[in-house]
Amino acid sequence: MRLAEDHEFLVLAYGDSPFLGDCLTSLKAQRASSRIRISTSTPSPYIDRVAQDHQVEVLVNPVRTGIGRDWNFALERAERRYVTLAHQDDLYRPAFLPETLALFEAHPEAGVCFTGYEQIDDCGRITWSKISLVKHGLERSIIGSKVRVNPARMRWFLSFGNPLPCSSVTLDMRRLDGFQFSETLSSNLDWDAWLRLCRGGMSFLHAPERLIGRRHNDLTETSRLIRDGRRRREDREMFRRTWAKPLDGAMAYVYSVSY
Repeated sequence: MRLAEDHEFLVLAYGDSPFLGDCLTSLKAQRASSRIRISTSTPSPYIDRVAQDHQVEVLVNPVRTGIGRDWNFALERAERRYVTLAHQDDLYRPAFLPETLALFEAHPEAGVCFTGYEQIDDCGRITWSKISLVKHGLERSIIGSKVRVNPARMRWFLSFGNPLPCSSVTLDMRRLDGFQFSETLSSNLDWDAWLRLCRGGMSFLHAPERLIGRRHNDLTETSRLIRDGRRRREDREMFRRTWAKPLDGAMAYVYSVSY
């Protein structure tokens, strides 16, 4: 595809994930060829070895101050127009990139494109959880098969939780000039970013096919944030932005039950 020359995957690596190699293999198996690099603030011989095996470059962030700085460092080092911040634990179906770029080509006015996803276990088998079922239900009922999602509908979609993981999103950095993630949040920096873009009037593109397999286990950063309570605190803050009292507290409680 023509736009593939303007796209790159930046794989966010933190620690020594046993799934990093599988993620890189899935990116190399895309039906449209793209540049792939690793970005990390925790360099190690393991990451270097996996990168060498897959012949990809490693970018090292010298400032280790949190996940927001890690994500922004990757964006700052991006050299192409379309950027996907891939998660080291996830698997990308071969159609992920061509489907995403086809939507951008058909709708150049949009700055963000996201795809559907499914939860997988450590062996890559499809599984489910309470929260994944809720998020899929929200996507079907609010967005359905719509390809272009206007800011108002997108904000409604985001008002029920964070159903849009960063790893499923591709950004048009030309349209999003100056865009950055929050560096004060630890759990909901992607949720915060999508809400800010909605307020700015940005249109989102939606590929409903489930083109990513997302792992959730005790090794992931999300699990750690749930255990130490930061996830719950940040969820409450986000619901305050989208719901009036006392509904914000009720929504935050119901959401936390699904963890």
